Amino acid sequence: MKTETKAQLANVTLSLLTFVTSLFLMGLLVLVICTGLQINPFRETTTSMLFAAFAGLIGAAGILVLLNVAMNISLIADARIAELATAPKGTALRRWFIAFFAVAAALVCLIFVGEYHSKEKYLGVVRAQADEVLNENEGLLQEIGALLASGRPEDYKRIIDIRDFLQKQRSGLPNLRVIYSGEFGDKLAFYELAYYSVNSMGKNIYNPAFFSCTPNFDCDYLKRFFSGEKVEILQKYTIRNDQFYIYIPFVSSNARFILLFSRSNSYGKLGS
Repeated sequence: MKTETKAQLANVTLSLLTFVTSLFLMGLLVLVICTGLQINPFRETTTSMLFAAFAGLIGAAGILVLLNVAMNISLIADARIAELATAPKGTALRRWFIAFFAVAAALVCLIFVGEYHSKEKYLGVVRAQADEVLNENEGLLQEIGALLASGRPEDYKRIIDIRDFLQKQRSGLPNLRVIYSGEFGDKLAFYELAYYSVNSMGKNIYNPAFFSCTPNFDCDYLKRFFSGEKVEILQKYTIRNDQFYIYIPFVSSNARFILLFSRSNSYGKLGS
């Protein structure tokens, strides 16, 4: 093989290696951000594809390193390396760094914008489905209020059945919880539906479960609503762990309660 051809191959493999390394570093940046902040704006299929591409870049980089090393060793053996202008110029290196950091900054922006878009889109879909189901079944919501007001153990079984029915009306609806208020001593307490059972003697048993609110998240909202204040629907999500919450307040003629749709979502909405 001619020396000029070897030099051209060395330059080509070096350029390709620089390109592949840039892609690898950008992929590593995305991986560090998503893993460190526990966010993922991409759909499951896209996530799998990106991991496969990441692994492929590692293999391609290894092959290019071997080719480049082989070409340069051959050039050194020909003792012509000093006569060949194969070393990259300083201006080209600076341009590479500028381009790399510009693309890296764009990727970081894409991740956070995609994360925001993913969560807002998901909340919008769930909210639309929840509104449809609740508007179609307002009579059942009024029945929940009447049953909560009665407070009899056997009535909670019916409330649980209604909750399960509402939750299954759309395939995209997440977990549905019913939050209601009561008193613990002289303190306002928040409860959610728990398990209903019948003991061996045929007696209905219902042990209410406390609902644990989160400061600076929903505690103040729940206190205001169950104290008689009018509140709007509350939609929240967390950056870490991809938790989604939609609080839908309902005031019947007998009682107040909140329908809480919540879900832990591991993937976003970008990609396929």
